[in-house]
Order: sequence, then C-alpha cells, then structure tokens
Amino acid sequence: MPKIISEETKYQGPRFNVVQRIYEDENNQKKYVRDSVELLPAAMVLPITENNEVVFIKQFREVLGKETMELPAGIIEVGEEPIVAAKRELEEETGLIAGKIEPLTEVFSSCGYSNEKLYMFYAKDLSLGKKRLDDDEHIGDIVKIPMEECIDLVKKNYFEHANQNVCLMLYYLKYVAK
Repeated sequence: MPKIISEETKYQGPRFNVVQRIYEDENNQKKYVRDSVELLPAAMVLPITENNEVVFIKQFREVLGKETMELPAGIIEVGEEPIVAAKRELEEETGLIAGKIEPLTEVFSSCGYSNEKLYMFYAKDLSLGKKRLDDDEHIGDIVKIPMEECIDLVKKNYFEHANQNVCLMLYYLKYVAK
C-alpha cells in the first residue's frame, strides 16, 4: 500500500479544502502526487408522501449556472449525527417534518478526488414544519412526482445528480419493486 511522504493544504475555504499529498509506492521506487478536495460529510433525504410521491426542490446551482431538480440535502455539521442533519435539511429546504426517517445507504460521491461521504435517508409520515433557508441558498418550487414516474425519469437520464439517482433506485429496488 502506498504511503504519504508529505502533505500540504493548497486552499482552505468555507466549504472545502484542497490538500496535495505526495505518495511513495509500496516498493519505495516511485513518488506521485494526488490532490484531494476535502469536505464535511452530507446528508440527503428522499421524502415520500402518503400518495407515494417524491418531494423535490428546485435549486439554483452557481457551479452549473442553472436550476436543477434535487432531493433535499446538506452538510452535516461537526459533531452532528447524520440522521439529525437529514431531518434538519428536510425541514429547512422543504418545510416538511418526517414522522419516520430511516437510513438507506452511505456512499462516497467521487472518491477519485474527494473524501465527500453522503448519507442517504428516506422519510415518510410527512407533516408541515417551517422552511428556513440558509442565506446563500436559492431554492424555488417544491415539486412532487409519483415514485413510478421518478423511476422512468431516472431511466431517461432526466435527473442530473448521480447521487439522487442512486438514492431513488436503491429505495425503489429495496422497498417498491420486490
């Protein structure tokens, strides 16, 4: 297994850091560089209504320069449990409170260059709470789409977020398609 021989933070920002590491291979013959984007973990929620509809938010993403349809998600604060973050993000972004919230899976979103870990949950027994957006969030409409239609949209590559496609399909395969 390669070993780290040096490490330097190249950029430190409010949302992520970029760290450069120099590695040496297991035979001590070759050195190579890897840059990594280091982030806090995040939680994503698949909210499902009593009518088996999935609740999405439309959110403007500066990096893409457009609005995308997304499942509620956000950063897990230092010391916060993933399920607590999931409940918080659901209410902040949609104004919904989950009567039931269960873990679905955990994934690394892009382990070739980032350590970002995403905890996925599904939520049911939804009731109204209070929407509380962060100052820098630009969330528009809330959209409800029947689960079966969501699966068709995943097949058509409609949703642009790979992580939410994983979340939708995993839930569908585990709990709906039996």
